[in-house]
Amino acid sequence: MKAVKKPKAAAASPPARPSPKVAFPKKAQAPTHAEFAARLPAPVGKRFEAVRAYLKKQEIAEDFYYYGPRTGWAYRYREGESSLCSIMILKGRLVGIIALDAAAQAKVPWAALSDVAKRARKVAHGTPSLLWLDIPLDGTGAMDFKSLLKAKI
Repeated sequence: MKAVKKPKAAAASPPARPSPKVAFPKKAQAPTHAEFAARLPAPVGKRFEAVRAYLKKQEIAEDFYYYGPRTGWAYRYREGESSLCSIMILKGRLVGIIALDAAAQAKVPWAALSDVAKRARKVAHGTPSLLWLDIPLDGTGAMDFKSLLKAKI
């Protein structure tokens, strides 16, 4: 008697979702402020403008900086010659990136921050002496990001 081979069931894997394109990938084509803002939904744009206004009030220098073809152009904020933070569109979301040294980390009111910042702290990269946090700015993360900036400035 021959063994009958059963056909293998196809693996139930979700269809591959195309990854979002980099918002501004070409080095020779820096975006304008209007082009950057046009990529954001209205509520996110308002939060972004609130963060920009806060930084401007602190007299922090703002410019566009090219981070390479995988990240593209982003806002870079500097205090003197030191980089303070960056704000970019990553995977279709507005994200603020900030590096906190040990002294700045000690000033952060971690317990008062939302779950967004607490989650970002758990998955942060770097070392205990210099922690890199990626904070999504499309919700409560914008207020958390301002709190982190206050600790660093």
